[in-house]
Amino acid sequence: MNFDIPAPKEKTPSEGADKKTIQTSPITSDTRMSVSGILHRGDKRSVCVMIETDSSHAEIRMPEGEILSVNGYTDEETEEILAYLTENMDDIMNAARDVNPMKAFMK
Repeated sequence: MNFDIPAPKEKTPSEGADKKTIQTSPITSDTRMSVSGILHRGDKRSVCVMIETDSSHAEIRMPEGEILSVNGYTDEETEEILAYLTENMDDIMNAARDVNPMKAFMK
């Protein structure tokens, strides 16, 4: 299921030794997010989330934060994506509840 990505919260400028820099987020307006249905592993529930742009992707199992695959994102960007997913976990789980695997399969 494709998921509308909430805008990332604004970052506060980080202080450098002699200049201010504002770090940019890897979540941009051209970023796409897909969410699987809820997966049951024993007594635990999780979802797989794919974050992708035209040139990069990351697949992460949540809420564990297990990185399944990543290509085109730096380690720092991957950590930011993970923090973003953790922050929006309620919305992601709600989207995953709405996934109907049979309906998607029949398309």
